[in-house]
Parts: sequence; C-alpha cells; structure tokens
Amino acid sequence: MLVKRGGSSSRSHFYHWAEPDNLASIRQHGLLSTERLLDLAKVPENEREAILCQHRPESVVLPNGVIIRDQKPMPPRLIARALPKEVPPSAWYRFLNRFVFLWSNRARVERHLRAFGGRSQILLEFDAALLLDQLGDRVYLSPINSGNARRRPVPRSPEIFVPYREWLETGWRTLNSESRAPRCPPAEILLEGNLPLKPFLVSTTEIRC
Repeated sequence: MLVKRGGSSSRSHFYHWAEPDNLASIRQHGLLSTERLLDLAKVPENEREAILCQHRPESVVLPNGVIIRDQKPMPPRLIARALPKEVPPSAWYRFLNRFVFLWSNRARVERHLRAFGGRSQILLEFDAALLLDQLGDRVYLSPINSGNARRRPVPRSPEIFVPYREWLETGWRTLNSESRAPRCPPAEILLEGNLPLKPFLVSTTEIRC
C-alpha cells in the first residue's frame, strides 16, 4: 500500500478524485492546492481570504472555470469539537487549503465516490513508490480523513500530519495522550502547494457513477 517503515517497499498507487471540468487545468498545471488554484485564477485578495478561511457548504466555481470542492463533511459546529480550543475552525480551513490530498488505497477511493451524488468523476492514479522516492521530502501523512467531522470526529490538529521521512523513523506522533500503532497505515497523503503529473501519473479514468 505504501513504502513501509524500515525501508522496504510495496508497489502500489495513490489516488485523487477530480471534477471533469478541472481536467484541462490539471493537465496543464498538475494538481494544485486550493490556495494555488486561487492564485492561478487571480481571485481578488478579499475574496481569496474569504474562500480560504471560511467553510464551503457548496462547491465554488472560479473565474477560470475551475471548481473547488465543497466542505460539507466538516461544518464549523462539528469540526470545532475535534480541534484544540486554541485552533478555531477558520484556522483549520486555512491550513487544509495549503495542501493537495491523495487517497492511500483503493478502498478509501471507492468509499469516497459515494459522496459525489452520482456525478461523473476523473480518477487520477499515481505511482506511489516513485512519488515517495522523488518527492518524499515534501510528503506528509495523516492517519485519518482530516476533512470529515461527521459522527464522532477524531481529535485533530496540524500536528496530526507527519512528514513522511519522520514517519519512516518514528511512526505516528502521540496526540492528546493517544498513540497509534506504528504500523497503522496512513489514510491520506498530502503535498503542500502542488503535485506535478510527470513522471508520477499512471492513469486518468473517467468514472461514470
């Protein structure tokens, strides 16, 4: 599923769901964080900060036609229960908008497909071993779905994202006096800013729900 702790590797893939309307931009610029997408679309500063710091109950269409997904699974009243008291929901949204997110395995990919309400989606598949080998210094891992606060949300903070190289050496951090098994697999793979497609992209498939 992932390059394992201890240095051995297992051939696998990372995945990203994309809106079909975004595919042309992705082919030209690679995957971009919400922050970078707003820069690319030249969104005015006041609108930019509002998008970055506020909850998105619906998707946002930028002036260049690129779609930024909604954040329905983490409204402020729910995400606040999972955050430290000193971290307001606005800071959490701002923090997450810095990253590109990948799913770590096919089971999570297929589970997330249900959230799209029957809309067609583009599935991007990346070579995990190659990506970690070449971009490992920019990769962070999360043990949870950081964008979901439904049901009983797992406590979270920016510290939950562990640099890949650190994870190889020491595993997950202890947070709120809770520790995870060192071999607990990641749920998400994150890169700050952007992820170029070459040479990591393996396939692009349209999934008609």
